[in-house]
Amino acid sequence: MYSLLVAEGPDAGARFPLPEREPQLIGRSTEAIPIRDDSVSRRHAELTPDQGRWWIRDLESSNGTFVNGAPVLERVPLGPGDRIRCGDTVLVLIHAEETHTSGGIRAADPTLTTVIILPEEKPSSISDHQLLPLLQLATETDPAAMVAGLCTVTCELLGAEAAAVIRLNSQGVAIGSPVIRTADGEETETPLELPRQLVQAALASDRPRIALVEKGPSIIALAIRDSDLPPAILAASRGQDRPWQAEDLDLLALIGNVGALLLVSADRITHASRTERLAAMGEAIAALSHSIKNILQGLRGGTDAVELALNRNNVELARQGWTILARNLDRILALSLNMLVYSKDRGLDLESRRPGDVARDAVELLAASALRRQIDLECRPDPNEPPIPIDADALHQVILNLVGNALDAVEDRSGRVLITTSFDRTQDQVAIDVLDNGPGISADRRDRIFEPFFSTKGQRGTGLGLAVARKLVEQHLGTITLLEGNHAGATFRITLPASRSDELDAAGTRGPRALPDGDLGVTFS
Repeated sequence: MYSLLVAEGPDAGARFPLPEREPQLIGRSTEAIPIRDDSVSRRHAELTPDQGRWWIRDLESSNGTFVNGAPVLERVPLGPGDRIRCGDTVLVLIHAEETHTSGGIRAADPTLTTVIILPEEKPSSISDHQLLPLLQLATETDPAAMVAGLCTVTCELLGAEAAAVIRLNSQGVAIGSPVIRTADGEETETPLELPRQLVQAALASDRPRIALVEKGPSIIALAIRDSDLPPAILAASRGQDRPWQAEDLDLLALIGNVGALLLVSADRITHASRTERLAAMGEAIAALSHSIKNILQGLRGGTDAVELALNRNNVELARQGWTILARNLDRILALSLNMLVYSKDRGLDLESRRPGDVARDAVELLAASALRRQIDLECRPDPNEPPIPIDADALHQVILNLVGNALDAVEDRSGRVLITTSFDRTQDQVAIDVLDNGPGISADRRDRIFEPFFSTKGQRGTGLGLAVARKLVEQHLGTITLLEGNHAGATFRITLPASRSDELDAAGTRGPRALPDGDLGVTFS
């Protein structure tokens, strides 16, 4: 069975099995292999099985599809080890029968390997300034950056072409995706051939071991051990024209001692972060459960009122009960939409639209609710406002959330909510203001209103509306703020750029990032 392994990109390390006889779509759409890279089109490329092998074709993607550096202009066959580039993401086709320890780390043929064990010697003198970059890694707060830095510094100190950290489980089997870096800190596209005998020899000793692979680089490896975590392998490679010396092994052993402390620190940071996420998840579940319970209680009350009205043939009472039902149905619909937006990262589907038209559509959707409560709801778009690149559905959700909050804040029969848009030509941006004449937001709550699950509406609020609004506005490269003012009520302002400089196309797909040397990686013949 074949699989796709993500070697580069936001999903690096992820592995996606390819079911036999089932075509697969690569992209950001819901039916595709889930890729989070916003430089990948929604429908980027298609994989098709045919007579025991896989074929790929480009689906007129914004940034093109490349196999082993060559652009895919028609249907192209794939083989194990082929590298597929879509935007900034690189996927490798692998077969289940291959002896991969993890992405980018391959087990070499044991018949081609010789493991050398050098005699123990007195450690060479190593100056403090040599180890300073290694010790500075202890101040890093990002676990991934800490491990990547360990590889980079190992390359620098040993003069290696590449270095890798491979995490193992208690049985000595590689887990997760290895970290491979070159001396300049870049990820290497060349897999590190890691002989099984070398891993076994390193795990069986406290000293580094060297492996000589026929027609390949010379690799030095050390098992990093600490009582707080399973062993890991620190490996480095360089050409056979530069053989490893005993002092290299001594230096690697010293690096390994510091590396063990760094890995323990990285694991503890990861564990603390995971604990914080679990605690936040618990708070989120509790807040959502509380909100859903309140909505269900409202639905139950409306149902009881309608049932009583039917028994009494009382149309007025039935109308009151239906109003309660409608209001709570609106609340649970808004909660469901906000939960979907908040929990799922999706790119924008940009099109040229006037924000005032989107605001008018949102107001029309809420007009019936405002009419029932006799609230004055008005929309005043700027007639000179130009079309700008926006995701109309996302902006519609933002305005619904803000206007819904405003309607909840004002009193029946005296409330007033106004939505305006204005175009600032000098700033090249469009502003959308949502004003109400409610009680406003107290100063002690203003700093927290955009936090998820923080609500100023008591039992009626879920605390997701403003958090979702800010997320969607920032995806548009805009801002959302609560304006200060002497008037009663609250005014929220959204500012959106009238033009974008991040090279997104009409489908919201970003262009791939340039390579470090500025070369686009395309050869024209």
